[in-house]
Amino acid sequence: MQVSEGLVSNTAGIKNLQGFDGNCPPDPKLIDSCVHCGFCLATCPSYRVLGKEMDSPRGRIYLMDAINEGEIALNTATVEHFDSCLGCLACVSTCPSGVQYDKLISATRHQVERNYNRSLPDKLVRQLIFSLFPNPDLLRILLFPLLVYQRLGISKLLQATGVIKAISPRLAAMESILPEITLKSFQDNLPDIIPAKGEKRYRVGVILGCVQRLFFSGVNEATVRVLTANGCEVVIPKSQGCCAALPEHQGQTEQAKTLARQMIDSFADTHVDFVII
Repeated sequence: MQVSEGLVSNTAGIKNLQGFDGNCPPDPKLIDSCVHCGFCLATCPSYRVLGKEMDSPRGRIYLMDAINEGEIALNTATVEHFDSCLGCLACVSTCPSGVQYDKLISATRHQVERNYNRSLPDKLVRQLIFSLFPNPDLLRILLFPLLVYQRLGISKLLQATGVIKAISPRLAAMESILPEITLKSFQDNLPDIIPAKGEKRYRVGVILGCVQRLFFSGVNEATVRVLTANGCEVVIPKSQGCCAALPEHQGQTEQAKTLARQMIDSFADTHVDFVII
């Protein structure tokens, strides 16, 4: 059989594309379960804001399939669409075909971390996030500078001048949603054990969350009130750190394993019936 020179050249080009490695790429069977109906589009926040097909679950699945097949490369043009996914997984509950998008995007992000070379500014921002957010003790140290930053109006000034956005649009987006820092943010009001109200039915562990315990502590307090009102004795180990969700969802495998192990160990001897997160 004779093969044209152009076809040989094209085939060679496809084989040389930078793509996924052989270590747990997105499962083709899970990819094929998507029937491209588009039910996910209405519930996807990134698609609703950006309006691009490739920033929807369906579009990302197309990209995963094409990279698996060697038709397109894993590069800046494709990675930006995987990065735009918030990981809210609203699409999973909406999908009539039961597509396991959560497994697909998780596998893809691990591939991205191993096989895609990010720009230096991107690396620095991500390093800041993965060093800071999973460490509540370090975050607590930053509360006072953030309080001063907000109270003196520096935040509003920088937003108005666009300085942060010029340096790093991603950092500017994070700064714009920074919650108000109050004196309550510095307090740790929940004891190790909170007794049930009335008859004790369960012994329940509560994971406080790295960011939530500092910036949204009211959510944890409300959770404890509901649990104790329903007969749950609440256990909150002070040794708990990060649940590892952030690094795991972003493909930081080794950091995720270390943090998950620490979290498991913190609840190992608490003899709880359930753990609430």
